[in-house]
Amino acid sequence: MSLTQFEEAVLPLYEQHRADWLEQARQEARLLAERHDFVTIEMVRERCPPAAGVDPRVMGAVFARAEWENCGYVMGKRKESHGRPVAQFRRKSSGAANAA
Repeated sequence: MSLTQFEEAVLPLYEQHRADWLEQARQEARLLAERHDFVTIEMVRERCPPAAGVDPRVMGAVFARAEWENCGYVMGKRKESHGRPVAQFRRKSSGAANAA
């Protein structure tokens, strides 16, 4: 399954069936953004671990809202990341987030 197919087929199901976890993770991301220049999914996972066995590709759903913008990449620190880059996100200004 390609990334596009995954995003189109799986992410909406994750939004539907794990909405409680996603909202909790999004709230943690917002709190982290208040104290840091950027937030990564690794930072969120540390405070709000996903359920066991969850496909790590769905973690991007946490930042799949207009309030966030990608602002770069850092090397992943989790063993499972194998040193691959992890996106950094910051909250858009309130006007930009509301317009999107």
